[in-house]
Amino acid sequence: MSLPLYKFGGLRFWNEREITARERMTAQIVQEITTGLRGVNQGWAFERVDCPVIMPRSRMNPNYTDDDVFALSAKIGDQEMVLRAETTDGSYLMAADILRNTNTKPPLCVWQLGQSFRRETNDGASASRLRFNSFYQLEFQLVYAKSSGADYAAILRTALVPLVERMTGLKARLEPSDRTPSYADETLDIEVYLGLDEKGEEVWREVASTSPARTSRICPTTKRAASANSPFSKSLSGLTVSLLC
Repeated sequence: MSLPLYKFGGLRFWNEREITARERMTAQIVQEITTGLRGVNQGWAFERVDCPVIMPRSRMNPNYTDDDVFALSAKIGDQEMVLRAETTDGSYLMAADILRNTNTKPPLCVWQLGQSFRRETNDGASASRLRFNSFYQLEFQLVYAKSSGADYAAILRTALVPLVERMTGLKARLEPSDRTPSYADETLDIEVYLGLDEKGEEVWREVASTSPARTSRICPTTKRAASANSPFSKSLSGLTVSLLC
């Protein structure tokens, strides 16, 4: 699985076969999520986006400290810049822009596949731990009315666990995360079973996470919110689904 040609375990080189496998897995996951959501509500809109890997430090999730983030020496304007540690903020901005400036209304799923970057100073970056300094993240931001009554988190979690098992050939489970982002109230990770370690203890590694997200960052107030027909006049919920690819 990939090569550490720079001699750092957290920096990987991928060949064409592995790239093709990633693209195939991406298509499978997108199809599974599309089928799951539209099986409940045919009105779901989907928008694929691509966002900069460089972002202002001020917009970074506060859960990430300087031990986690690659800071850039050069500023843009007066802003300190970093390599993004996750794709989430870009997806939030794009979702908010779509709902403000187009006729698209919730339910909306904005998704992207792109690289994120983390220093991994606590545990160290290595392929065996599935911890990388540079990695591909497949992320979905779901925005929908609280009044829908549908438990989309449960629907997607139930669908993704067996999908991960089929794609990896490994046993998978849902597990409460020890890291809940600031934009969420709770997070459940999807972990895969890698066997026993030298002490005979089970080894599980996180490959995906699911976090019901707060609405405020997804749908900031605008003048259009005054309209009774505007999607911003509704009470909205969100869900973040993120997978390591």
